[in-house]
Amino acid sequence: MNFECAFQCELVDLEPRPALTIRLKTKAGDIAEMFDRGFSAIASYLGEKGKNPQGPPFTIYYNMEMDNLEVEFGFPVESEIEGDASIQSSTTPSGKAVTSLYIGPYEEAEPVYDALMKWIGDNELEASGVAYEVYLNDPALTPPEQLKTQVYLLLVD
Repeated sequence: MNFECAFQCELVDLEPRPALTIRLKTKAGDIAEMFDRGFSAIASYLGEKGKNPQGPPFTIYYNMEMDNLEVEFGFPVESEIEGDASIQSSTTPSGKAVTSLYIGPYEEAEPVYDALMKWIGDNELEASGVAYEVYLNDPALTPPEQLKTQVYLLLVD
């Protein structure tokens, strides 16, 4: 296999973890506000249950239709927790994926996606169409150019 990538690309096997999430469809332009409200709602719900997130927040993108994005976002948790009307018990993605660390503003992450897709093609693999992002630092405390996002593109088995 050719392991070249403009970013440091790595093939990994993801293990599912219990999570609390919100899944919905939205426009790309509305996503920042939706994440602010949604992540806060999940954190509050966890607090009501006497629980804490067991890792950084994440988002799963099931498609890349900018006017009709299907997204699921939330936090990993210690064990399955029952959800409510909008917050659901779920899991993080599992299976083979290619990943790379992206550092910079969220809205400028396209080059890492391009590099991952090129790596997948160069290595004769097939992307499933699902992307998974893990946000490694807090955008309220971190300048945009220093934000760290671990980006995964899930592969077809």
